[in-house]
This record gives sequence, structure tokens and C-alpha cells, in this order.
Amino acid sequence: MTRLLHGLCLIALWWMLAGAGSAWAQVHLTQASIWPSASTTWEPPNALDAASLDNGDRLLLGTSPQWQPVALPHAQLRAPFGGLGQGLSGDVPQVFWYRLRLPAAAPGIQEPRLYLPRWQTSGTLAVYVNERLAWQSGSQVWSGFNHPLWIDLDGFATPGQAATVHVRMASTQGAGGALSSVWTGTAQTLLPSLHWRTFWQTGLVTYWRAAFTILSLFAFALWFRYRRSRPDEASLFLLFFAMSVSQSVAALLFLMDSEDLDMDYTWFCWMTLVALLASLLCMFQFLCKVQGQQWPRLGRVLPLYLIAVAVVTLPPWWPTYLAMLPVFRLLLIPAMLVLLVGVAVGAWRLRSRSSALLALWGASVPPLSLHDMAMQNHLRDIEGIYLTPYFSVWLLMLFLVIVFTRYSRAQDMAVHARDVLAERLAAQEHELVQAHERLRTAERDQTLMHERQRLMREMHDGVGSSLMSALRLVEHGHRTANGAPLDVAQVLKECIDDLKLSIDSLEPVHADLLALLAALRYRLGPRLEGAGMALRWRMNDLPPLPWLDAQSALHVLRILQEVLTNIVKHSGAAEIILTTTEAPSPTDADIPGVQVRVQDNGRPFTPPTMVPPGRRGLGNVRSRARALGANVAWVPGDAGTVFTLWLPLAR
Repeated sequence: MTRLLHGLCLIALWWMLAGAGSAWAQVHLTQASIWPSASTTWEPPNALDAASLDNGDRLLLGTSPQWQPVALPHAQLRAPFGGLGQGLSGDVPQVFWYRLRLPAAAPGIQEPRLYLPRWQTSGTLAVYVNERLAWQSGSQVWSGFNHPLWIDLDGFATPGQAATVHVRMASTQGAGGALSSVWTGTAQTLLPSLHWRTFWQTGLVTYWRAAFTILSLFAFALWFRYRRSRPDEASLFLLFFAMSVSQSVAALLFLMDSEDLDMDYTWFCWMTLVALLASLLCMFQFLCKVQGQQWPRLGRVLPLYLIAVAVVTLPPWWPTYLAMLPVFRLLLIPAMLVLLVGVAVGAWRLRSRSSALLALWGASVPPLSLHDMAMQNHLRDIEGIYLTPYFSVWLLMLFLVIVFTRYSRAQDMAVHARDVLAERLAAQEHELVQAHERLRTAERDQTLMHERQRLMREMHDGVGSSLMSALRLVEHGHRTANGAPLDVAQVLKECIDDLKLSIDSLEPVHADLLALLAALRYRLGPRLEGAGMALRWRMNDLPPLPWLDAQSALHVLRILQEVLTNIVKHSGAAEIILTTTEAPSPTDADIPGVQVRVQDNGRPFTPPTMVPPGRRGLGNVRSRARALGANVAWVPGDAGTVFTLWLPLAR
């Protein structure tokens, strides 16, 4: 128990010491004193001494100033028309002094700082710590009202002693001014507040505007891509780009400080005002496109209204431009009302979830705009956050929804188109398969019909003709026309050979001429040997003949059959030599082919130029050769005749 009490005492002692050490770590000052000065100079003095102060501010050193207690934040209201008739540059300013008491800092405090969330005036500001100038603004009119003030107190505040802070605010007559509450403490304790304030006032807006600008460039690229093929849809992207650019320019009012500005402040205010009005008009046109609304009259009037406002509010027309600036901002109200009415009407017509969200956003625009106008005119707490720069959040989300919707729709259309194409392809494939089957059936039927016709023709012209000839010879008494006895068996053998050759031609030879010749040898070899003739085969390898189908094979067989039959009947030869080789065409050496050579040792034979009546064998040989694109020739010699059949490799 004793140890527990001892531990609790140590914890309490540590807590008190930490509290004493951190009592000054962060102090929030909400009370100050104010004194109106009769100074006539804009520039703040370098120090609070008699040599630096002018006659109006010199009273600050005596006991005569009547300091009035005020609560911070403190604001002096604008007088919108109070500055009429006075110029800005070189005019007599309205000067106010604020005085604050800083508590004594504990010894050993590191990095003391002074932090003001916001100050706002159309003039200059200077901060003095213990009568020494600690900070002053860099422009006479541009305050950078949206940037916190951060002052290093090292060298100004003495540790262990209280300090006095004077703030000199010089403003345009009638423009008013405002000063937020003041925080003092160490940098470690104040930096989180400074970072959060900077993030919400300028940082997040900067990041947001950067993202908005990048998307606007993407939208501009889409407009440039589809401006001719789809002009109506492309105009939506162009409006988004114009809206983003105008809003980016209008947002500079909340992002620029006195060091960043490199132009006349009055022209800068005019530029941001016109850009804000242009962004409202672009919003209206953009939302009309999204909701599919048609406002032809407003579409012509609004650009004229923008041009009129831009001309009327030009700084050269108004000597006290800054004093009139709150009045000029009221010219935004008609555009806001038009935007609100357009969104509401579109939501009522469409009655969809997206249109309801747009109507909700449109309904939020007027109160948010009034909130910022009240802050700029010092009618609300100036330590709040300006909300106008965040107007585009909804529109950016809407643009992303539009792009996502169009992308999803395009994906769905692509999937649907793919499915439709797949179905059509399957149907076409089915039709092609059926057509192919029908074609194959027709080709098969046609092939069978052609083969049937060919067989019928061959049977009629070959076997049928031989049988008819044999029948007539038998009817005339087994004798030929010259009275010689008829060998009926020989005639019947020839008929059988014709029939067998017709059958052999139906066998597939696969473009192999040697296989076809082997079938011929198998059929005619025994007959030649029975006639006392020796048949010599000298075969060489031959290239395939792709055109060698059944009809062509039958032509080749009939040609060689006719030649061999003539040798048997008329030559009296004892030996026949059949040779195959590759050889070019007899008429053109550039045409390759194969050659079948039949040589006998019988009586020489010279074919007649004109085929005599009743001798159709030679005519059939030549006609069949012409059908094959082949060439035939008989060359008589001293001992026998050489017959040559040349066949092309390709027909």
C-alpha cells in the first residue's frame, strides 16, 4: 500500500510539473483592446517609437489613447457605398490598432510562435511584439485573407516575462476589416492547428483543383476526339472543360497570397468575379446537357448577361472598386437562381436518383454562397471555412459518374454486341455447315452421275462396240470381211480386257502414274505373253500427277491399250519394251512432264495424216491425248516403231 501511495504521489507530481511546463505551451487569446488611429499613412512604422510613428500613431506612446475592450474574432463591417467618391491609391486609410497581452512564457520554452487563423482587410497589416516589428503584409490591398498567419517570437518575447502584441490594420475607407482570435505557444503544439487550417483553407482546394484540371484536360481530349463524329456528345466534354477552367481561375481568390500575386489587385478581383460568373453559366449549360433539357432563350441571354457584367464591372469605371466589390458580387445571384431553377425543373421532369442529387446540390449553392458572402462582408465568424471553392466537388463526382456510366454502358453494349455476333456467327456457321453438307451431297450425286454416264459411255463405246462387232461377225459365218476365219475367243478376250480396264480406272491411284501402268501390265501382260510377245518394263521414278483422276486414268489406259493392241495385231513383233522417264514437252522445253515410251521390234508403222474410214483407233488416241493436254507420236525405225506418250505435270 505504501508503494502504491508513493507511486500515485509521483504521478500527481509529474502531472503538476507537466501542467506547469505546458501552461504556456498553447494559449488561446480571445480578448483584445482596439483604438482608432488618425494616421494618414498606409505603410506601417518600423518600430513603435517616436521616430518611426507619424502624428496620428504617435499618440500610441502616451496615455491618451482610449482603448476599448473587444472580443476576438472582431470585425468592422463593410460600408459598400461608403467609399464612393474616394480613390484607392494614395487615399487616407482607416487605421485601427489592436493590443493583446501574452502571458509570461516559462523558462526554457523552445520555439515560441504566434498563430492567427485569419485576418482580412483591403489594406495592410503589421504585427509588433514588445514594440518591435515582427511581421507585415507585402501588399497595400491584397491581404491573402485565406492564409493563416504564423510568426516566430524568438528574439521578440523574453522567457519568463509577459509580452505585448500590437496589430496595426490599415484599410480602405468603408472596406472594413476583421481579425481572428490569436493563439500563442510552442511550434510543436500549434503546428497541428496550423496544418489543419492550411489544409482546409488552401491545401485541399489546391489538390481538388489540380484533380479537376487534369480531368478537364481529359474531357478536352475527348471533345477533340469526338467533335466531328459525335458533336452533341462532345459538347458536354467541352462545357466541362470550360467550367473547370473558369472555376480554377475563380478559386485563385482563395489560393493566392500577397507574395504570389503579380498583377493589379483590382483587375485580379475583376478576373475572379467574371470567372465565377462564367463557371455558373457553364454549370447551367452542362447540367442542361446532362438532364436533356432545352432552354433556347436562356441559352442566348446568359452569354449576353456575362458580357454585360464583365463590361460594367471593369475597374476603370469604378475609382473605389474594392468598396464596390460586395455589390458586384450580388450580380452572381441571378445566375445562381437560373442554375437553381434549371436543376429543380430537370429533377422534376426526370425524377431519377441522379437528378434528385443534382437538385440537392443546386439547393445547397445559394446558402453556401450566402455563407461566403457573409464572411467576406464580416457578417459571420471569419474563422470559418470558405465553402465556394468546394462547389465543384459535386460536379466532379457527377462527371465521374457520367464517364463511369458511359463506360459501363459501352461495356454492356460491347458484351451485348459480342453475344449477338456470337449468336449470328453460330447461326451462320450452322447455315454454312448445312450448305456444305448440301454441296457435298450435290457433288457426290453429280460425281456418281458423271461416273455412271462415263461408265455407260465406255461400256457402249468399248465393250458394247466390241460385242456388237463380234455379233455381226458371228452372224456372217465366223468370217471377217476378207474371208478369213474369225477367232471368236480373241474377240471376247478383247471385250473382257475393255471391261477390266474400265473397272481399273475407278481404282484410286493417288496421282501415281506407275501404279496405273502396273494395273495395265496386270491386265494385258498374260494376253501379250499368250500371243508370243515378250513384255519388258523399264520403270523410273516419276513425280505425281495431281490431275490424274478416274476419267484421266481411263484415257491413259485406253491410249496404251490401243497402241499395244495394234502392235499385237499388225506389227508381228516378238518383243515390246515399255519405259517411263521425266521429259520436257516436245513443243516447249520449259514445260515439265513425264513420258511413256513403247517400243516394238516388228514392222515399222507410219501413222497416216488422215484417218481412213473404219480406222477409228488412231483418232481415238489423238482425241484422248488432246483431252489430257498430252502429246503422242509414232516414230518408225529400221526395226520396229517407237510410240511416245508425253503427259504434263500440271494441266
